[in-house]
Amino acid sequence: MPDSTIPDSTDSIRTELHRILEDDLDLSLTDVAPSARLVDDLGIDSVAFAIGVVAIEERLGVRLTEKEIADAVSVADLEQLIRSKVIT
Repeated sequence: MPDSTIPDSTDSIRTELHRILEDDLDLSLTDVAPSARLVDDLGIDSVAFAIGVVAIEERLGVRLTEKEIADAVSVADLEQLIRSKVIT
């Protein structure tokens, strides 16, 4: 039986990532386009990144390294990174 806490499709990954950005990082979803740059457009700082990493681990079951996070420039990059690590 699949783990119900791990999304099983791209849409559910995107939905959960948007929930994390909105609920945990207090971002408006109207600002969260796939091309939105995490730091330059959304203003995510090191504290927000730490909060986001914990939320991603807890909700999506994905562990991200500091380097991986630093390399994720946009929301789309972060989503792709998460998707590449989700065990299906």
